[in-house]
Amino acid sequence: MTKNEIKYYSGLKIKKYRDSEKKFLIEGVHLIQECLKSKNYRTNLEKVIIREDFRNEELLKIIRNNENKTDIILLNEKTFSHLAETVNSQGIIGVVAQNSNSFLKEFPDGNLIVALDSINDPGNLGTIIRTSYWFGADQMLISKNSVDLFNSKVIRSSQGALFNLNIIDEADLEVDLKKLYEKKYNIILTALNSDTNLSDFRFKAYEKYVFVFGNEASGISRGILDNKNYQKIRISGFTDCESLNISVSAGIFLNTFRNKQLVP
Repeated sequence: MTKNEIKYYSGLKIKKYRDSEKKFLIEGVHLIQECLKSKNYRTNLEKVIIREDFRNEELLKIIRNNENKTDIILLNEKTFSHLAETVNSQGIIGVVAQNSNSFLKEFPDGNLIVALDSINDPGNLGTIIRTSYWFGADQMLISKNSVDLFNSKVIRSSQGALFNLNIIDEADLEVDLKKLYEKKYNIILTALNSDTNLSDFRFKAYEKYVFVFGNEASGISRGILDNKNYQKIRISGFTDCESLNISVSAGIFLNTFRNKQLVP
């Protein structure tokens, strides 16, 4: 691999280059495996770069035999370190092509969508993606002004869940939520000032829901919060603690929904 190629792939650590090249890096055995298993991304793994001491022959065989015929490039430790971001790298990095949002623009037929409004922390975004995948969300909408979906910390925090969940990023939530409301989705806003507790709310059988979670500091945008067609719900607290972490709140909402969704 030439110096210019190393510079090119190292540049994918930076958002503006990811955006212009429509590619991103993944690092570690688990993320490579999740990418290869994903129906959305398994043909997007363009190259795999391994350090000279990498010894997982079983995974390398799978990569060589995948339908995309992914190239495998061997680098020495010093050169590989220019691409690695983790402190104790496992010695394997993938170059993945981004999916276009266009193939996801039609909303799904399922009954659960998670919408995120201006989430700033990559760890929170990745954890919510992972949690949403665990609880079987049909789709996720991530608004403009949120942290980059392909930020390395988001990818690692998601543990590869972003490969398995239909995600539309850079969404215009005000517009999309109105469209979903017209499609008979119940729009549920998480809000501390709500009079309705999650523990008291009864989800109706076979109805469709969108859960909206807002910015870590300022919550859901006023344009969405003021829509009278949407319902606000809060999680009951038992102390004077100001608020919950947003990813914890998402887990509580989704778990409650799955446990109560068949209530008539």
